[in-house]
Amino acid sequence: MTDAAAQVQKLLLQQASIARFGSFALRERDLGKILAEAVRVCAEGLGAPFCKICRYRAEENDLLIVAGYGWQDGVVGNVVSRADMSSPQGRAFTTGLPSIIDDVQEVAGFKLPPFYAAHGIVSIIDVIIKGIDDQPYGILEVDNDKQYDYDQYDINFLTGFANVLAEAVLTAARGAALQVTVDQMKALVEEKDRLLYEKNVSDLQLMQAQKMEAVGQLTGGVAHDLNNILTVITGTIEILAEAVADRPELLAIAKMIDDAAARGADLTQRLLAVARKQPLQPREVDVNALVTQAANLLRPTLGEQIEIHMMLAGDTSRALIDPSQLTNAVLNLALNARDAMPDGGKLTIETCNVVLDEEYASKVSDVTAGNYVLVAVTDSGHGIPAAILNNVFEPFFTTKDVDKGSGLGLSMVYGFVKQSNGHIKIYSEEGHGTTVRIYLPQATGVAPSAELVSEPNIEGGHETILVVEDDSLVRTFVIGQIQSLGYATLAAVNAREAMAVIDGPEKVDLLFTDMIMPGSMNGRQLADAALQQRASLKVLFTSGYSNEAIIHHGHLDAGVLLLAKPYRKSDLAQMIRAALAD
Repeated sequence: MTDAAAQVQKLLLQQASIARFGSFALRERDLGKILAEAVRVCAEGLGAPFCKICRYRAEENDLLIVAGYGWQDGVVGNVVSRADMSSPQGRAFTTGLPSIIDDVQEVAGFKLPPFYAAHGIVSIIDVIIKGIDDQPYGILEVDNDKQYDYDQYDINFLTGFANVLAEAVLTAARGAALQVTVDQMKALVEEKDRLLYEKNVSDLQLMQAQKMEAVGQLTGGVAHDLNNILTVITGTIEILAEAVADRPELLAIAKMIDDAAARGADLTQRLLAVARKQPLQPREVDVNALVTQAANLLRPTLGEQIEIHMMLAGDTSRALIDPSQLTNAVLNLALNARDAMPDGGKLTIETCNVVLDEEYASKVSDVTAGNYVLVAVTDSGHGIPAAILNNVFEPFFTTKDVDKGSGLGLSMVYGFVKQSNGHIKIYSEEGHGTTVRIYLPQATGVAPSAELVSEPNIEGGHETILVVEDDSLVRTFVIGQIQSLGYATLAAVNAREAMAVIDGPEKVDLLFTDMIMPGSMNGRQLADAALQQRASLKVLFTSGYSNEAIIHHGHLDAGVLLLAKPYRKSDLAQMIRAALAD
C-alpha cells in the first residue's frame, strides 16, 4: 500500500471513529460513560496507547483528569495541572490552540507530573474542548510512549473529535439539568400529593370531630334534662318505698320504678360519656392492676371459647384517669371483641409506656405530644370493613342486629378517653381482627383524689341552705329532701335572686347551686360573687353533666365539691355534711 493510500485509509478510520462516537453520544445520557468512551475511541483513532480528558475547575484554576485510557490506577480523578502556560494542557487551554510536543525531553519550561515519566510518555498533543459562554469545558490529550510526528490530519481529527465531544458534553449537561428539573418537579408533585392527602385526612378528622362535637352537645343537653327528671324520680321513689314498706305489692312496684330509674341513670351516664361531659374523678391509677381486675371479671362473661392473653409491661407507669371509667372502657372493648368472635378466638390486652412525639401530634388532631400509658385490646375476630371503620366511634352507630346493641359502647370509650385528655386509635382488617389502642396521660406526681366514704346512716343538721335551681320540679323536690334532713332552706331561681338573698339579712350557711342556670352568671360565677360578700360561706355544686367552669384537664378544681345528678337522699345528705364540714 502506497503512503497516499495508507493516509486515505487512516483518514477513513478516523472519520469512522468520530461517526461511531457521535452516534454513541446521541444515545447515552451518562456523562461519565460518554467521557470513558471518548478517550478509548480517540486513542484508537490515533493509534496511541494513552488518552485523557481534563476538566477545568474555575475555583482552583486547574485541570483535573476526569477520564483516561491506558493509565494506571490513581491517575484519573486525582492528578491536576495548572490552567496556565506552565503545562502543555494549560498552554492549550490558555491559547485555545493545539499544543503539540513531539519529544518531552527536548522541551523546556513545562512542569510535568511524575506519572508521565512512570508511563514513559514521549509525545503529547492537547486540544481544547469547548464549553458554554466562552468557558471551555477542558482539554483532550493524546499521549504516546514513543516519539510521534503529529501531522495536520492528526490535528484535524483530534480537533474534530473534541468538537463532537464538546457537543456531547453540552447535551449531557443539559440532559442532567433537565433531569434535575424533572426530579424537582416530581418531588414537588409528590409533596403536593402528600400535602393534599394530609389535608384530606385533616379535613376528614375535622369533620369527624365537629360531628362528634355536635352530637355530643345534643346528647349532653338531653342527658342534662334527663338527669333533672331522674333526680326527682329517684328521690321520690325512695319516699314512696318507705311509705308502702308494709304493702308488698306496692313495694314491688316501687322497686320496679326504682330499677327503671337506675337504668335511666345508667343511660344518661352513657350519653354523658359520649358527650364528654360526665363528671370524672381522676386519680393516679395502677393500670396493670386495674386491667388485671377487669380481665378477671371478663373470664366468666366471655366464655371458654375465647382465650384471654395478658401482655402487661412491668414498667408501665401510673395513669391519671377515673379508674371506674377505665374499667368500663376495657369491659366495653372486650364485649365488642366477643361479638366479633362468635366461634371463639383470642383476646389480647396489652399495656406499656409510649411517647407520642411532636411529628405524630402535628399529623393527628386533638393530640398533645407527651408520655402516655397504652392500653391495647386486640381480637382475632372478623374485623371491620374499611368503608365503615371511620364511623365506629359515632354514637348509635352499630352493625349488630336489632336489640343486639345500642351503638354506644365504642362512643362511650371514645368520649371517656378524650375527656381524660387521651388519644384513641382503631386498626382493623376484615378477616384479621381489630385492635383498639387507648393512650392515657401518665400521672406526674399528682396526688390521689380524696374519696368520700359512704356512711351507713343518713345524717342531717340544722344549718340554713340556699338552694339555687331554675327547674321548678327539681327545686321543689330538693327543698323537700333537704328540709326532711332537718335543715332550714331558702330558694332562688337564678343567680340574681340568689345574690339578693346573699346581700340580705338572712343567715346562710351553705350555697347549694346548680351549675347551669339562665342569665348572665353560672353556678361558679355565683359562688365567686357570693364568697366576696360572705367569706365563710360553704358551697356545694350540683350538675347533670361536667362543666368547664369547675372541671379542668379532666378533674375537679381543688376544693370544689360536686354532687352529680341524679342522686339519692343518702348522697345528698353525705355531700351536704361534707361541704359544711369543709
